[in-house]
Amino acid sequence: MPFPVQLLLNWADCDTAREALQLELRVFTVRDSVLDLRADQATDRATDRASVRQTLTDTVARLTPVVAALTPGTAEHLTNERMLRSATRRLEDLSVVPVSGAAANITAFLQAVDVRQVAVQVLELELAIAEVTARRAVLTA
Repeated sequence: MPFPVQLLLNWADCDTAREALQLELRVFTVRDSVLDLRADQATDRATDRASVRQTLTDTVARLTPVVAALTPGTAEHLTNERMLRSATRRLEDLSVVPVSGAAANITAFLQAVDVRQVAVQVLELELAIAEVTARRAVLTA
């Protein structure tokens, strides 16, 4: 369905409308870029998290027999035990399951709607700009 460009009566009207549409397009283009960046960051964080979790698992597996073999109360035992406790706590923190259920599902749904809304808005704005430009070409100053 075409936009009502017949309401634009001269070049000035077209120029004003086009400037407003181009600003709005820039806003939605930036928003689209931000959504893409958030998706990329989430992927990177998941990859980093898996890598750190594996490193901590390896550290716990390596330190557990070492601490068990050392004499309790020695400086070496205390240092290794502290490192083992730290790695174990960090591993437990990373193993906490993210929020799920209705709240997480609703958030994911609304983010998906936002992505589609931005994509549709960008296309509509580009179409409106093209129609205003075409209208301006047939008008006189």
